[in-house]
Amino acid sequence: MNCLDAFNILEIDKNIKLSNIDGDFLKKKYHKLALLHHPDKNGNTKESTEKFQQIQDAYNFLQREIRTNNVDNKGSQYKNTDIYADILQLFMKTVFDGNYEDVIVTIVKDIVLGCKKISVQLFDNLDKETIIRIYEFLSNNRLVLHLSNNILNELREMVCKKYDNVTIYKLNPSINDLLDHNLYKLYIKEQLFLVPLWYGESYYDLSGCEMIVICEPELDENMFIDDDNNIHFALNICATELPAIILNNKPIIFSIGKKVIEIQAEKLLLKREQQHRIKSNGISKITNNMYDISELSDLIVKITIS
Repeated sequence: MNCLDAFNILEIDKNIKLSNIDGDFLKKKYHKLALLHHPDKNGNTKESTEKFQQIQDAYNFLQREIRTNNVDNKGSQYKNTDIYADILQLFMKTVFDGNYEDVIVTIVKDIVLGCKKISVQLFDNLDKETIIRIYEFLSNNRLVLHLSNNILNELREMVCKKYDNVTIYKLNPSINDLLDHNLYKLYIKEQLFLVPLWYGESYYDLSGCEMIVICEPELDENMFIDDDNNIHFALNICATELPAIILNNKPIIFSIGKKVIEIQAEKLLLKREQQHRIKSNGISKITNNMYDISELSDLIVKITIS
């Protein structure tokens, strides 16, 4: 394995210098992918086990490279036998930057691992701020944690039952709404709220009440949007078509909504699976200014030759 291989496996931009990667950044990448591809959450298939091992190997390789380059890396290494719950707890520590209570870890584990049924009683001794933090964490990381829409719906209903002054709205924008940076005009009690549709969730204060707006875009099955707002798109190419594409230098052309994408033939590899990252060709990034559309996320195309 080399650095480029490890970068590809951990979905790190190949243009980033190794010297600019610290231990916290590497751990967050590792924990997120380890949770997403853990065999226990993917049927314990041979493919999922091999994928998880690749992630582990890439993480260990880059850890060694970082230490060699004298970059601070205090993170402990995982062994492949470590349990899913341990990875989940360290991922939470990274996301919350160490600022969380043990009760949050316990409840998140209970929900993610299916140990307890979601109910008002589960949250009895928690204040509203803590419950909202738990909900926000689970919602923002639903893909990584393999949470179904049913679980998130149960959480929303529970929050509404427990607190009369929390209102939740759900919107279903199209991919074109996201590509066009569209705002949704939401009128509540004669107040106008402009909701950025590229935000998975946004929070508003409404005269002593709290309002949560959920945006769950309607996407094709071969597409999803990650926590950094990058668009992931799966594309299948017939093996019999590949030689003609390469020999004739024909670009691969496909559409995401109304957006037409081209991948030049010379960028294709003679591999069954390959990934191509098109920089700044996605939707607006999540920033401190929720209406800032100056930075675009990436489009990540996974090509499978079958």
